[in-house]
Amino acid sequence: MLLEVDQIKVNYGQFQAIGGVSLNIAKGEIVALLGSNGAGKTTTINTISGVVNPISGSIKFDGKEIIGLPVHERVNMGLVQVPEGRKLFPFMSVMDNLQVGAYSPRAKEKKRENLDMCFEIFPKLAERRYQQAGCLSGGEQQMCAIARALMQQPRLLMLDEPSLGLAPVIVDQIFDVLLNIRDMGTTLLLVEQNVLSSLDVANRAYVIETGENVMEGDSKDLAGNEDLKKAYLGI
Repeated sequence: MLLEVDQIKVNYGQFQAIGGVSLNIAKGEIVALLGSNGAGKTTTINTISGVVNPISGSIKFDGKEIIGLPVHERVNMGLVQVPEGRKLFPFMSVMDNLQVGAYSPRAKEKKRENLDMCFEIFPKLAERRYQQAGCLSGGEQQMCAIARALMQQPRLLMLDEPSLGLAPVIVDQIFDVLLNIRDMGTTLLLVEQNVLSSLDVANRAYVIETGENVMEGDSKDLAGNEDLKKAYLGI
């Protein structure tokens, strides 16, 4: 397994945000982490990234325990996150935003090559490379955020709500890109409330509620699960 998360628990003061989440991701997979707003999805990937520290549990990346490692060391290992809300530098150009992503020694070595790859994946970014990121459309900003993460040469790319606030046609484009990224050899963990689109591209999925696992399985099986339909699709 590329990533093994075992019973992580996280508290924010007296509040328990995660009461025991576990998940595994194999190389070459797209795995979706689903749940309603406040279920603990973002806290889970922030804990994997090292932004949040768990009070217990285990996180292994490529067989190595990474709890306690600082964020930059996890990035150097190939563990990269696209945060919710994109978090671009709005007054910097698209090109400068992408180059910010290539700050690690590992990424600097292939910065030119990775820039070309990002512009090939996202032709609109190539057209707007000298435009301020804050002037891009919502969909283009999401593309820029994903491209910036790709500049780090991730082995595991974690995306937090990439469809948030986007028109359905743009969401389809973003999810098509995620399949292309997977086909290029990058493993993905997709955190989403958009259940149907997520299950359509993912190999497997986990569903969490109130900080705990409640369901997991192959995406096709979960897409036909009546309990999941009632809880998240209203049918």
